[in-house]
Amino acid sequence: MINWIALHSDAWTQIQSAKASDRLAHALLLTGASGIGKLAFAEAVAASLLCDQPEADGQACGTCTACTWHASGNHPDFRRLRPEAYSEEQPEAEDAKPATAKADKKKSEQIRIDQVRGLESFIQVGSHRGRRVILIEPAEAMNEATANALLKSLEEPPAGVHFLLVSHAAERLLPTVRSRTRAVPMAVPAASTARQQLADVQPPLRQGDLWLNRCAGALRFAVGLAQAADKHPNATDEAMAEVAILEALLAQLPLGERMDPLALAKTCEALIKGDQSGMRLALLIDWMQRWTLDLHLVRLGATPRVFPEQLNALQRLAAQLNDDALQSFPDFLLESRRLSSHPLNIKLFLESIFSRTMALYEPGLTP
Repeated sequence: MINWIALHSDAWTQIQSAKASDRLAHALLLTGASGIGKLAFAEAVAASLLCDQPEADGQACGTCTACTWHASGNHPDFRRLRPEAYSEEQPEAEDAKPATAKADKKKSEQIRIDQVRGLESFIQVGSHRGRRVILIEPAEAMNEATANALLKSLEEPPAGVHFLLVSHAAERLLPTVRSRTRAVPMAVPAASTARQQLADVQPPLRQGDLWLNRCAGALRFAVGLAQAADKHPNATDEAMAEVAILEALLAQLPLGERMDPLALAKTCEALIKGDQSGMRLALLIDWMQRWTLDLHLVRLGATPRVFPEQLNALQRLAAQLNDDALQSFPDFLLESRRLSSHPLNIKLFLESIFSRTMALYEPGLTP
């Protein structure tokens, strides 16, 4: 099991010191890259604030009544706001209106304004046991209207009310929201520290280091994908699908001009089809972007960052690249990423991407 507090010990010490001296800000903004454990860390902070008898280092005891309630998801002094698409549990806020959309309709990826308004009674009514905690993640999922609805609560919260905002892209938050929170930056853990945590995962991961590298040190992503690659019973369906997509890409991308874009599109379409969230197609393009980054690096004589195990193939491909096509390809992928949430035809969309990829190796031609 990953010890997220140990991975982010500086942030934990900062928060607990402020708590011990009664200087803890009423709203904390946990910021950093995706997949480094910010949400798990925020959960630990919430548990610490709600615990009746926290340990000496501030961690929740895990045995008191408050901890039992929180672990079961039934603590009356805790609320979580997150987009409908992130969870099957509806609604998160006590007075939020339940969704009325049909089950097959794509769920919202934004935190709705009625979820925030539903917090009003929770905030104003007295606590059952002490502090009240509101966890909002990801905070950038609030649109302008939703964020503005939250401002009053952030400006003048009653005593004992704490907001924990988790953000992967704090620059997308309204300045007025950022100014009313205390930022707690969280860095990608050092590789040596992350590897120590990987070594403690049970059952052991066969390719933990490989996935840690592919995920740029994002330990949560690395563990999930490594478990999926190992066919671990705890692996999620989404992680299994992502690994299958990457395996399909790596079976064709090293072939360069000999790759079969139509066959690859057909394989990937089967893996993506039925995904209502649209995330699998977006993840496919994300991996294409990482492959392209390594092509750029090797072309410049540097070491690949994401796929070092593919060094020989990347060196061979880099020698065949059309530089003009390579320069324009990242912009093409960015535009494809933007369009990935609503492609008119997934198969044609994929065929376009992979045909453009193969054209990277056509001398003198810019696709």
